[in-house]
Amino acid sequence: MINKWVHIECIFHNKWGLKILNEINNAIKENRMEKPSEAFNDYSMSIAIRLDLISRLLQRITQHLGGLNEYLKDVNEEYIYTQEKEGFALFIVDELKLDILIDIDAFLFEVNSCCELLGLYMYELFIALGISIEKKQIGMIQAKILKDKKVDATWFRKLDGSRNFFIHNAAPYIAIDITDNKNQNLIIMKENLKTFTDPTKYITLTTLVEIREGFKNALPVFQDHLIDCVRSATK
Repeated sequence: MINKWVHIECIFHNKWGLKILNEINNAIKENRMEKPSEAFNDYSMSIAIRLDLISRLLQRITQHLGGLNEYLKDVNEEYIYTQEKEGFALFIVDELKLDILIDIDAFLFEVNSCCELLGLYMYELFIALGISIEKKQIGMIQAKILKDKKVDATWFRKLDGSRNFFIHNAAPYIAIDITDNKNQNLIIMKENLKTFTDPTKYITLTTLVEIREGFKNALPVFQDHLIDCVRSATK
């Protein structure tokens, strides 16, 4: 039985949703809406910490790429693959390889989880506002919000495909695209590819960045929409 413990301070750096909470508090004081459920508050906290986790994970993945670049500084020609010839696989320490795969998997999981939590968060807020809606409609509502504001939503499909890539396939292979030495790119493959003509068989660090940027750009749009909903609330 736990009789003594120490709580670790939790301060979240990402302030998404804070303006929504301020508007909610004003609406409750003015008796324009019901107080949201405890689940809503839990989702709000979960989203905050996951946004911090997502930022940290992308930082770590970028750092890992820096570690890989150390191996590529003076790489011999025999380790370089081209369309015309095969090379030898380059040895890197297991810790770096595993950290790369763990952090990419965690990044995709956290973005996916945050999207799901955001949907639940919106659902609970709509209920408090007296808006009749089914949970299964939230995804369509989110898509419409982005479409109305002309915000790109293709990152949703990239996230779904990339997440399924890790969940439903064997442990991936990794490589580094050195076509442009100034813009080297991490490649994560479903199989030991000899060519890269089929984009469904691999993802890149660029893909992860596009997912992160798409998600990042969508967040303020969702926030503004929810603030408008709260401001226009009437009982």
